[in-house]
Amino acid sequence: MNNAAPSITPRATRTQHERSTAARGALINATLACLAEVGLAKASISEICQRAGLSRGALLHHFPHKNELLVAAYVAWISGKLDALEQRIETGASVRDEVRVWRAQMRETFPMTQEFYGALRSDADLRERFNAALLTHSIGDDMSHHPANTRIDQSPVPWLTRYVIACFIRGLCLQELFVRDASVPDQAFEHFIEMLSTHIEGPLALKPLPMP
Repeated sequence: MNNAAPSITPRATRTQHERSTAARGALINATLACLAEVGLAKASISEICQRAGLSRGALLHHFPHKNELLVAAYVAWISGKLDALEQRIETGASVRDEVRVWRAQMRETFPMTQEFYGALRSDADLRERFNAALLTHSIGDDMSHHPANTRIDQSPVPWLTRYVIACFIRGLCLQELFVRDASVPDQAFEHFIEMLSTHIEGPLALKPLPMP
């Protein structure tokens, strides 16, 4: 009978870089969870540390200022959402198909975006840090993070066309919060698609819309 103890493979020790990356990721994920569940105003350092399973000292080591953590979290989040948007739009998509995907995606992300943008308006330091981050990250480049080879790429300036789309849908998401007739934003959206399709894909008959 063999009584030899089973061999145990020693657990690989993570490098300092790996530990640092894991800690930053945990803090960013905890921050995003706080923003989604309790809002930015109640996303305290203590709450974030508790969710991340890290000490306050560890948080301050990686993010010396809370606003630095908030910016890092939002940039990581929106970057992932932009990547997901690209994957949801099929190659060769029509103007209508692409813009509808944009609306679906931006409706999902609007609550978080509204929370963060509201803070930017009232916190000059957060706004300055966020603008600085845009200078070094691809999400600040209006010519990146968009799908290629769709009908919108036939427009004279595709990146600017998509910028207009994003601005319109963001405004429409806000309008949906306080409109009296819930059907009006949908009508406006369809009218916008018709105009954009006419501009890019050729003359199309605009469908008359019922008066609100």
